Amino acid sequence: MARHAGGLQSGVGRLKEAWDDLSAKWMQTRDYWQDANARRFEEEELKRIAIELERVFPVISHMSQVIASAERNLSDRER
Repeated sequence: MARHAGGLQSGVGRLKEAWDDLSAKWMQTRDYWQDANARRFEEEELKRIAIELERVFPVISHMSQVIASAERNLSDRER
């Protein structure tokens, strides 16, 4: 029954992987795109995303723990 909590963790894993891929691609892109627009994009977009991800990952982890605990409690009651 712990599929809900596992689904959240799986989603976090995919999101982290996507962010890592985007970050790696951005590092490659920066080698060629170094003007004011590139700096603005990094400062206004990529850093904002990074800050939001830093906020959301711990929240999702906590939610996953709460859901897993609730699922265990429900499972224990059914026995």
